[in-house]
Amino acid sequence: MRSLMLRLVGFTGAPVLSALAPFIILPVISRLVGDQGWANFSAGQSIGILGMVAVLFGWGIMGPVRVARSDSPTERAVILHESIRSRLVLAVIAMPVAGIVAGLVSGPSYRVETIAVAVAMTAGGLTPAWFCIGQGDARGLMIFDALPKLAASFIALPVMLIWGSVLAYPILLIGLTVPVYALHAWLNAHARLRAGQQTAAFSRIIRALAPTAVIDATGNAYGSTSIPIATAGLDATDASAFASADRAYRIGTLLVVAVGNALQAWVLDRSAVDARARHRLALCAHGVLGVMGGLGIAFLGPWATALVFGPRVAAEALPCALFGVAFFCISMATPLIRNLLIPDGRVRIVLASTVTAAAVGLTIMLTGSALGSAAVISLGVAASELSALLVLAGPALGVYRRSGDAVVRDEVSPEAVPPAI
Repeated sequence: MRSLMLRLVGFTGAPVLSALAPFIILPVISRLVGDQGWANFSAGQSIGILGMVAVLFGWGIMGPVRVARSDSPTERAVILHESIRSRLVLAVIAMPVAGIVAGLVSGPSYRVETIAVAVAMTAGGLTPAWFCIGQGDARGLMIFDALPKLAASFIALPVMLIWGSVLAYPILLIGLTVPVYALHAWLNAHARLRAGQQTAAFSRIIRALAPTAVIDATGNAYGSTSIPIATAGLDATDASAFASADRAYRIGTLLVVAVGNALQAWVLDRSAVDARARHRLALCAHGVLGVMGGLGIAFLGPWATALVFGPRVAAEALPCALFGVAFFCISMATPLIRNLLIPDGRVRIVLASTVTAAAVGLTIMLTGSALGSAAVISLGVAASELSALLVLAGPALGVYRRSGDAVVRDEVSPEAVPPAI
């Protein structure tokens, strides 16, 4: 239990520090750009998240499982090297595409800044965070992911106040994170790869990761498009208020990621003799977090966003309540996907849940945009996460019941995932 608590503290610390970065920088940005530019800037961030997902191409889902079940530093180096090759190629494509889309979606206010933040966020797909999670390396997660982002925010803060432009943030974000990502790659991939060690070809890597990449992309299709949809269909004031509610929700989900990161390698430990008990603890932890976080967003969201982002762009009560429902659902779905279904090779079930969620969520969100209703768009976010949870719950319960008899899978790699869906 002591080692588990240390793991929770270590893996929670890095995402919490990452969460501090937006709290440091976003209040300044929201006040500099006002209600005319806040929705645009938030849309650029959301588009950048989609670009980041494209660069990761499933490594964030399958990568930690492969690393956690690898047997040697050399094997882990091969995994990391394969990911670097694929992600660099995809980054060259995704970064300009994200900038173009951001320019098309945003209004005239702060368009250049919106494009810049979309490109900077897309570059985040080169992060080694998933590799550190699979290793159970909280220190590496802190050094190579959290601290560079925090440093970018701290340095950008006075620069923006003096310069009066928010361009400093995306520029510093790229300038401080990408070199650190490269350093991690050198230390953990190139320096540890034995001479003559062969890695898979790019086309084979892409084919193997395609199922999980589709899941990730589909999930983010409804998870990260709410702000661009709101920006396109609402007036600037309503879109900015919606963006504040969404931003509070996204920052809150970092805690879900933190708990999931802390528990994943521990739950999937092949030497564990109490697999079902470990799964049960993870489910309980995410349940408690979901209830507390959901209530916090619902009841404190309007007050907190007014305090942090300014009263001109404060979130409204009903969208915050619906985002609270979404938070509970995503918290509960996280261990079902990461600890039960994906390690068991149930990729089709996870894909079915994301497709269902995307169909339900996007339909309602687009309807809300057409009606000019922020509340209906928020309902789409909540309905999407609830739909995903309902699809996942039954199959995940079956895997959980079997987990007490044997380790779910002795080996999981992209090659073990069914090639066709």
